[in-house]
Amino acid sequence: MFLDLDDVLCINSPYGGYDVFAPDHPVDLWERLFHQPAVDTLLQIINEYRPLIVLTTSWLRFMDREGFEDLFRRTGLAQVAASLHPSAWEAPQAQGTTRLEAIDAWLAAHRHGERFVILDDELSGTGLRDSPLAERGLVAFCEVGVGLTPSHLDAIRRALGR
Repeated sequence: MFLDLDDVLCINSPYGGYDVFAPDHPVDLWERLFHQPAVDTLLQIINEYRPLIVLTTSWLRFMDREGFEDLFRRTGLAQVAASLHPSAWEAPQAQGTTRLEAIDAWLAAHRHGERFVILDDELSGTGLRDSPLAERGLVAFCEVGVGLTPSHLDAIRRALGR
């Protein structure tokens, strides 16, 4: 499962990535950073499929694996931390490339025929909208400011094999 954070889990209300990287955190940051309906939906998929997770977020520029594991544990998402791909947990987007190119490069280097789904938003998921991956139903697009919702479950399940 390829996972973006902004507008998938973190809808930037009341807090966003800037708050995570600010020197002084709001006292309730970890409890309110991720949108609860998105968290519940993601955990449902993790419990059903036990996917390995590859991060595609722009937050990769600021955090390493240990930082993400700590972030997920602090926000009640220890299952996400435990589900990060053991060796290839990130698909970073190089300057001037699209999210699609980053995911295609990861797939070419690391995929061994596993089913997968991409959870991204309509804004930062550059290149994904009209891609062959989207046409094959492998991308669940989240609305900006809304995030991952139970309405995405059918598409995610189809992509992952049910």
